[in-house]
Amino acid sequence: MRSTRLSLLVISLALTASASASAASTSEPFFPHAGAAGVDVDHYGVALHFDPRSGAIRANEAILMGATRDLKRVGLDLYGLHVSKVTIDNQPTDWSRGRGKLWVRPRGGIEAGEQFFVVVYYRGRPAAITDPDGTKEGWLRTDDGALALGEPQGTAAWLPCNNVPGDKATFDVKIDVPRPLVAVSNGMLTKVERIGNRRRYSWHGRKAMSTYLALIDIGRGRLVKTTIAGKPSWTLIDPRLAPGSRPVLAALPEIIRFEGKLFGGYPFEAAGSVVDDAPEVGYALETQTRPFYPYVPDLTTVVHETAHQWFGDSVGLKRWPEIWLNEGFATWTEWYYAERHGRRSAHAIFNRLYRVPASNTKFWNPPSAHPGSAKNLFGPSVYIRGGMALEALRLKIGTRPMLQTLRGWATSHRYGSGAIEEFIAAAERMSGRDLSPFFQRWLYRRGKP
Repeated sequence: MRSTRLSLLVISLALTASASASAASTSEPFFPHAGAAGVDVDHYGVALHFDPRSGAIRANEAILMGATRDLKRVGLDLYGLHVSKVTIDNQPTDWSRGRGKLWVRPRGGIEAGEQFFVVVYYRGRPAAITDPDGTKEGWLRTDDGALALGEPQGTAAWLPCNNVPGDKATFDVKIDVPRPLVAVSNGMLTKVERIGNRRRYSWHGRKAMSTYLALIDIGRGRLVKTTIAGKPSWTLIDPRLAPGSRPVLAALPEIIRFEGKLFGGYPFEAAGSVVDDAPEVGYALETQTRPFYPYVPDLTTVVHETAHQWFGDSVGLKRWPEIWLNEGFATWTEWYYAERHGRRSAHAIFNRLYRVPASNTKFWNPPSAHPGSAKNLFGPSVYIRGGMALEALRLKIGTRPMLQTLRGWATSHRYGSGAIEEFIAAAERMSGRDLSPFFQRWLYRRGKP
């Protein structure tokens, strides 16, 4: 198959995209080789051609970025794949590969404050990545197509990028697939073009996104457009999982309304879901605007992943060790949703969990805000003890101040990134109390709080 060329539209969108919400952290302790020091990416525009017979892709990507310091080289994250050409501002430039990196060397360098765009031409068979906890991400083949998931490091399996959570950027993704396959990504579906026996799906993410939240799903099914909370919503369900999934996902409009009332209106330009039969994955993921489910989801899981649209997606992380700001918050939202819908109260759930004895160190450790290493990022203490910390805060300062704190956090940090100490300060301002000992006990101290 011939490679699709990067369209002028993609470059134009890159050149006119708004600035990203926050610059990248250059000190990511769990993945110290990730990230491009000295740059702040504004926009990614990628045109990708997929061949389901070979599993190969051909892609061209434009990256608009700014230099936060003088640069002699830029180290984009990219695993595998063959790079054939790199340009900077339409001029060929030197580049090399090594240690999961694409090293781009601007001729004459880049001065601090200068904006520039890099175009990368590449191809190959993207690979799956095994995370430190043994789960799979990256690019995964399915029996009818392919799937790309990125948390925490998998997006670099198919996209050269600054792969740290603190550097958010807008995205345009064009995916060229043979009929009858459908291709889904984040944001708004802006166009579907027929090219012979193939179709090109163009997706536009208007709000800045961390790279790990990028999604590609290619497979069979019917792409259904509806409206949720006044926003367009696109959903793709694997036909084999449709009978069980549709009744659950029918609750999504009510879930978005409920969470929007709590945390401040739905933060993105589009909504939806992707359900694809991918047993190798084994986990749902809060991919921005369009959460992914590799099985028929239950209501609690949909509530959890939807809550991440506020906590984790709209309000992002600065560094991976602070993932409590994502997972603890989404877990507590599950409990509060159940409470407000006539099921067990969050306080009852807290009391049941608090009866777990201190001797059960695997339940209580590591502390939610100090997971220790990347293999513990998605451990039970981050989720369950993390959710308990928020319910304990509610018990300490009261329901109304607690909800005001969460809403204030979600709205004041919208489309940016936050840190745990900033949340603690926000809770103290809202409650008028010194909460340092409380948070030290619940978030940072080992053992049962």
